[in-house]
Amino acid sequence: MHCFSKCHRKRLENWKQELLCADIRQANLERWLFIHVAGVLFAEKPGELVILKKDLFGLDPEILLKTVLSFCRAWETDFRLLDDTGQSLKIIIYRAVSVNKRLSSASKKILHCVLKYPFGLDSDMFFTEIASRWRAYGSIPHEIGIALGYPMKDVWGFMGISSDPCSGTCGWRIFGDPEPSIKMKARYEQARLLASQYLEAA
Repeated sequence: MHCFSKCHRKRLENWKQELLCADIRQANLERWLFIHVAGVLFAEKPGELVILKKDLFGLDPEILLKTVLSFCRAWETDFRLLDDTGQSLKIIIYRAVSVNKRLSSASKKILHCVLKYPFGLDSDMFFTEIASRWRAYGSIPHEIGIALGYPMKDVWGFMGISSDPCSGTCGWRIFGDPEPSIKMKARYEQARLLASQYLEAA
């Protein structure tokens, strides 16, 4: 992926026009989000975890969330607030269809028998459970990697569920064959580079 598709270019132009009418602080947040979730927008990444300081760009939490909603509507994505304790909002921006596809391809034995997730799991149920476990234990459940587009082998390996040895890192820890993980990471990074270049040229 070295350039935007025709469909993406049309949406980019519409989004850029909307930003011209937005409050400058909210427009800055949307530009920041654009780069940070570029993998979701342009590289088929199911979701991206975003951590927003509660005064980011001088916006209070309510306006931060309204701006995230506006951004997601413009890009036809969804978002969920997973945790709002402390000084930041932990949000996942995602495409429900892509997350559902990942969940359906995950090992049912691991999801339901080992991790105790309910049957009939979809993105909404998954994120509800992720948020609940995050609140209960005070740390992010590592199985969120399923929704972040990490290879399953790396998610299970990091959690100690599989016996694959650690074979390196690429922004996350790789287990087993490193090639698919490295290729996936490169695709996500290319999307972020493309988004950065677009904003620099705009």
